[in-house]
Amino acid sequence: MKKAITLALVLCVGGFAAYKLTKHADDIRADVLSEGEKPVWLEADSAAAIDSRIRSDFSLSLAEAAERIRELHPGVTDADIDTFIARHYIEAKTIDGEVRIHRKSPRNLGLLNPEYNGGITDRGYDAKPERLAYVDSVLSYYRGKNPKGLAHKVKFRFSIDVPYDKSLEGDSIRVWMPVPLEGELCDRQEDVEILSTVPADYVLSGDRSVHNTISFVLPAPAEGDTAHFEYVGSYVSKGKFVSAADVDKNIRPYDKSSDLYKRYTAMEAPHVVRLDSLARAIVGDETNPHRQSELVADYIMQYPWAGAREYSTIKCIPEYVLRERHGDCGQVSLLYISLMRSLGVPARWESGWMIHPGEKNYHDWAEVYFEGVGWVPVDVSFGRYGNTSDADARTFYSHGMDAHRFATNKGVCGDLYPAKRFVRSETVDFQAGEVECSRGNLFYPGWDSSFTLLSVEPVEY
Repeated sequence: MKKAITLALVLCVGGFAAYKLTKHADDIRADVLSEGEKPVWLEADSAAAIDSRIRSDFSLSLAEAAERIRELHPGVTDADIDTFIARHYIEAKTIDGEVRIHRKSPRNLGLLNPEYNGGITDRGYDAKPERLAYVDSVLSYYRGKNPKGLAHKVKFRFSIDVPYDKSLEGDSIRVWMPVPLEGELCDRQEDVEILSTVPADYVLSGDRSVHNTISFVLPAPAEGDTAHFEYVGSYVSKGKFVSAADVDKNIRPYDKSSDLYKRYTAMEAPHVVRLDSLARAIVGDETNPHRQSELVADYIMQYPWAGAREYSTIKCIPEYVLRERHGDCGQVSLLYISLMRSLGVPARWESGWMIHPGEKNYHDWAEVYFEGVGWVPVDVSFGRYGNTSDADARTFYSHGMDAHRFATNKGVCGDLYPAKRFVRSETVDFQAGEVECSRGNLFYPGWDSSFTLLSVEPVEY
């Protein structure tokens, strides 16, 4: 176990609100307003949309939250709940003069309170056997033991369905769906193919956005019908590993005049921000960028995972992690990127899906650049594997990546291509897709998206 590093929290500077929303349609009201008005999921006013999302996120009264908490943890008192709020185990927000509780807080309490979580303090400390197997597969390839351990050929289907609604009559529907990156944008993915589409006509974003997309347009569905969009694609996903010894052997001083260095050490408010004091407190006198990355990763891995607020409601995500003392995968990745750039070390975002067997889900991670080495994946959310004697496996996720990924984003808060007119549903990241008509953004549950793995086969390298 790592000893906790006691550091003063350094608040980051954020000038604008930026947005992310992952799909939880069952938690969001599907109510339709009185006849003649648009449904609540049709968003034209961005400020009103964000306000609605905040209210949806903080949907529990204090009494409702207490009831749910006691169902999970009998014997909890009102005084205990006040303590949990003060310690950030429960997230509260005052709305219209009333204390409201984040809808995920009753379950998050079991993850954040050491009395309930078994005393877990580090991410990944006790990896499941299958998680270790994904790492061992990549390492066995690099050690010359398994030529099929590095990569998989993945075939998949992504679809979006927009059901009929009277408010959409006579309109057209545009959708955007994620597409795997490849080449210079992601050296771990290649041979991306679009095998079939519905409808036939589509537009690919290519390098015109940090979000790699395919876009379609169809007329709004008739009564009793659904507008269906889909594509079937394939790609090869490879793992990657750069040992600590190889980094130390090959690392060189940065060319600070290069476009790469300037771009990936620049701040990108509101979610990639200067954290100079905190960064320096973490690394102390250490000047080696590789060792700095390890120290920053160790620091962040002490922040436990918890179900997140919608990103669209958070003004500065790194500040949020430091204040609330927890974060999901994307939140801790943005903290890592901000800290590394504050140290003058290039770092960047990557995200999409994790597609491990039985664990397919949205996921975000990062990459760090060492001169003389290149880009190295860093997934601080996966943590350190404390239950293995293999040193490379223990620190794998600050030096590599498994092959079970679908990377589609190389940055945050980018403009989609073709351009979207209204506020996005995911306004930091891009994973579920986006939908809009001429009247506004279609928020959840005005549509459904589905990502299906059709086949995953090992590839020999």
